Amino acid sequence: MKKYFFLIASILMFCFFLAYADNNTIPVTKNDTVSLIFTGDIMGHSPQFQAAYNPSTKTYNYDICFQAVKPYIADVDYAIANLEVPLAGAPYSGYPNFSSPDALLDGLKNAGYDIMLTANNHVLDRGKKGLERTIRTIKNRNLLCAGSYVDKLQRDSTYPIMLEKKGLKIALLNCTYGTNWGVTTFPNMVNYLDTIQILNDIAKAKAQKADILIMTVHWGTEYELKNNSIQRNFAQFFAQNGINLVIGSHPHVIQNSEFIYGKDSVRVPVFYSLGNSISNQKDPNTEGGIMVKIEIECNTKKLSNTSYLPVYVYKGILNNVFQYHLIPTIDFIAEPTRFPINKKDSTALMNFDTKTRQRLNNIQIYH
Repeated sequence: MKKYFFLIASILMFCFFLAYADNNTIPVTKNDTVSLIFTGDIMGHSPQFQAAYNPSTKTYNYDICFQAVKPYIADVDYAIANLEVPLAGAPYSGYPNFSSPDALLDGLKNAGYDIMLTANNHVLDRGKKGLERTIRTIKNRNLLCAGSYVDKLQRDSTYPIMLEKKGLKIALLNCTYGTNWGVTTFPNMVNYLDTIQILNDIAKAKAQKADILIMTVHWGTEYELKNNSIQRNFAQFFAQNGINLVIGSHPHVIQNSEFIYGKDSVRVPVFYSLGNSISNQKDPNTEGGIMVKIEIECNTKKLSNTSYLPVYVYKGILNNVFQYHLIPTIDFIAEPTRFPINKKDSTALMNFDTKTRQRLNNIQIYH
């Protein structure tokens, strides 16, 4: 009997442990943190999907694009990308009416990304079909999605995204200044920069006991290296209403960043634009972007560390493959032979790194 008693007791203890773990209630240590990484605009110009195409297999593959940034993504708890192209199916097209192969999303998932942001000016490039197919494709890959919705029921049940880990609850919000091709077709919805709706969403996140609120927002003037007054006014609005971190996209260049003080004198990092994560753009300063890493202390429930990593887009041959390769500049500087790129690009990469560090001299480099 004693033997069976210990067996039953062991099983009960194991079940209790699982329940404990699933509810994220395992006690955290003093130094426990939850980390997130944000990346800039994921674009899909025609030369990109042409480079990803294999004529022998008649398939697309983007995995190699993200190979060098994959270790940084693996280093965090959650990775978030701004998916600025619909996955509307064939025929595929670039600017101005984007539609990329589903393989682009597979490449992002294989790199380790968890969440796709879809509130941007290109979300309606292929209309209702493109919006709905994009959401469906993201969900079919078991990834999370924020910013656009099939209908109100879907939005109400999934937004804001609530991330729970180590007893910490993080609310992720996403909105855009507008869309290029008019408004959504009923019952589809896109989150816009609507202050009344945003206040309601913040209230909903707080009602769900969010410890940290993060606003990801598509805004600003394209190709401008500094934020404009509209961006700063919205940033102040976010901070005063309880947002703890602001991550911007849309300008396709890396804009300045700053710390502003919000509600209860909380210090709020604002990254006005992360630039391009991957694209075929050739305008000045569009050759790359930054990945922003955030660490949040589980005990204090405050942001404890904010850093960034410049990433250059190399359009050429690496590992015997022509593709759009994302190269972390700190890795290139540490070990240039690992990335045998041509002299023109190595010079451009170094210039990109220098200009980025100068623009973000108030933020620490990734470590």
